[in-house]
Amino acid sequence: MALLDNPVPNIGTGRAVVTTATTAVVVTSSNIPTAWVIIQAETDNTGTVAVGDSNVVAALTTERGTVLAAGESVTLPVSDLRQLYIDSTVSGDGVTYTYGRTP
Repeated sequence: MALLDNPVPNIGTGRAVVTTATTAVVVTSSNIPTAWVIIQAETDNTGTVAVGDSNVVAALTTERGTVLAAGESVTLPVSDLRQLYIDSTVSGDGVTYTYGRTP
């Protein structure tokens, strides 16, 4: 999906951190309707971060979701940021994100 295929009137940004490794956390608890989101693993992460639903797992050999090394990103078409969760192999690692917000 090219981002320009789905233009939106508002852009937003945020950050989410996994406080305790191997514990999935929701990217945001707020209702934020979106058309798409770009999620990037923070460039100073020392482990890997997995992005997915509430069952996401970053641990090696049991990984579930899209696994990102430091600085890597993924673009996902999602209707609400509350649908996205992250997990990390290292406590304190996280992601930054940019989203196209629908009215």
